[in-house]
Amino acid sequence: MKIKSLIDKLKPTKNEHSNLLVIVQPDAIYFSQHPAFSIPKAVLENSSWQQTLAANLKKYSVEGITVSVILDSSLYQTYQLETPNIPQNEWSVALPFLLKDLVTEKVTDIVADAFRLPSSNKIQAYVINRTLISDLTLLLSKHNCQLGELLTEDDVWGSTASELKSYLLLQRSARGSYKIGAFHEGRCVFQRTIRNVAAPLTGTASSALQLDGMALELQRSIDYLSSQLKGIPLHTLFTCCDEEQQQELAQALDERLNVKVKPLAEELSSDGEPQVPDELLISGEILAIAANTLSADRVNLYPAHLKPKKQYFTFKNVAISWLTVASILLALSGFYHYRSGNLQVELTAERQQSKSLSQQTAKLKKELESHTPSPDKVAAVARLKLEIQTHRDSLKAIGDYDQSQRQGYSGVMVSLATLGRKDISLEKIQIDSHKLNLHGLARNAEAVPNWVHQFRQELNLVGRTFEKLKIGRNDQNIITFELMTQGDVER
Repeated sequence: MKIKSLIDKLKPTKNEHSNLLVIVQPDAIYFSQHPAFSIPKAVLENSSWQQTLAANLKKYSVEGITVSVILDSSLYQTYQLETPNIPQNEWSVALPFLLKDLVTEKVTDIVADAFRLPSSNKIQAYVINRTLISDLTLLLSKHNCQLGELLTEDDVWGSTASELKSYLLLQRSARGSYKIGAFHEGRCVFQRTIRNVAAPLTGTASSALQLDGMALELQRSIDYLSSQLKGIPLHTLFTCCDEEQQQELAQALDERLNVKVKPLAEELSSDGEPQVPDELLISGEILAIAANTLSADRVNLYPAHLKPKKQYFTFKNVAISWLTVASILLALSGFYHYRSGNLQVELTAERQQSKSLSQQTAKLKKELESHTPSPDKVAAVARLKLEIQTHRDSLKAIGDYDQSQRQGYSGVMVSLATLGRKDISLEKIQIDSHKLNLHGLARNAEAVPNWVHQFRQELNLVGRTFEKLKIGRNDQNIITFELMTQGDVER
């Protein structure tokens, strides 16, 4: 791909603008792009990289951001050990104790992280001294910044040649040593420093003997990896060496090795495009670009349990809390004082109204006493009421005589005669204004209700209801019946 396209693709997104990547190399410190400021590389001269970092943060007024640091391989150590039988999220806590027999420092003085090696039951651990973290966090806190992550350049180099699953990389930074590394699925599964070869290998100072020595060391590493990393094809070697002619170095090694050797520039440039100038292939700048493509599953030597816990019980927070509580109490006091004043006014008005009503009650009681009737008048009224009730009872008794009483009971008798039947014989009739009781004989029990049903046909018998029907037999075994109205039944 084009280097410009790669850079555009790897630019931080908006949610990453608060982060700054710092790449530490033997010769200089490199900084990632940031929308608020632009920091050029800072050459390490007569000061440590921490002092140079502090000077540049102060020079460019960098404050209030999260800084992640990519460490040079000379700042950390790597070890291989058996995979521990604990969850991976607990490795960062347990690894210092698992490495106590391999490191010279105290367990409490180191910080470690690791990842699983492919096709193996081992892990590769990265170790740094804890003082590096404490010094760095103190340095950043002076500039109101915080440390985000401590990453290794091995992970970053593993993301540069993303088109290949497995490859080798010969890399050297300015003032650094030659390093041969093997990468598989973005992880550095092997690294070795080649110390008996002096730079440069190309240019006017180059010699065939030097190149032969480098090729020999590389071939030894390739043969070792072939026997150790079975199933991982390593057929391509990329070169990225500062202060070297990349194309010349790759061609010379390609003639001497049994793997294909190419400059890393060819992986970052498409066919048919001009070669990327050598000055753009400085290791630090490539790391600054490629660091943005790191996956979430990466080695982080600043684990969560070492990050400072956020202190909520601070003087500032306590002062703000007390000020807030005091303001609330003051507001409540003012509200209740205002409410108490209003209630006091209402209470005074209610008391005045109560006093006025008490006076009216006393006045009305006096008026009531003046209107109380005398016992003689009360007795007289009672006598008059009794007399009136007597007259009303008399009028009611007079009103009870209906037209049938004034005319007698001949109509009823005529109607009963009209309804005479051969199967019914009346022996006794009791009649007045309220009742009509009939006693007689019947040929059979069904004749009685049939006869009563015919009362609807006679005007003088319509509306007569019987509340009780009594049917029996006399001494001669003849059916007798009694029809009685409600009044007699109650009696």
